[in-house]
Amino acid sequence: MNIRPATAQFIKELEVASDRKLHYPQEIAQLIDLAHEGGKVEVLEDVVFHAKFLTKSFGVMKRIGMDGEGYDKLSAEFQTGMEKVTTLLKTIIKESPAEIKNYFVGMFFSLSHENLANLMKLLVDLAMIKNWMLDGKPLP
Repeated sequence: MNIRPATAQFIKELEVASDRKLHYPQEIAQLIDLAHEGGKVEVLEDVVFHAKFLTKSFGVMKRIGMDGEGYDKLSAEFQTGMEKVTTLLKTIIKESPAEIKNYFVGMFFSLSHENLANLMKLLVDLAMIKNWMLDGKPLP
């Protein structure tokens, strides 16, 4: 898949503005361009919103621990959010070429500890986009 020049530039500017490299710059670029091509930019915006919530929630869960007050409720909300964000991401890649779909399924959506860690890193990247948008900057 060829990435649009505007998307490639966005990835560079996002990394500079965030003062860190993305874990998955190519995958983020693909998601952005697939959302544009498929008329699913609103779905992508929903994904970045949920990504921000999930990454913050995960940090709180780690900090308070399983025995911490509110952990069970937060854990249930986290699980629901993960299911929603996975569904939204699958919606974006649904009509993409088979190799892209297969890659995303194998890398992020299959049930394993490694894939969950990969998905969390992808969500951290997507949360960076939410921060970008909160600064009043548009998606490419």
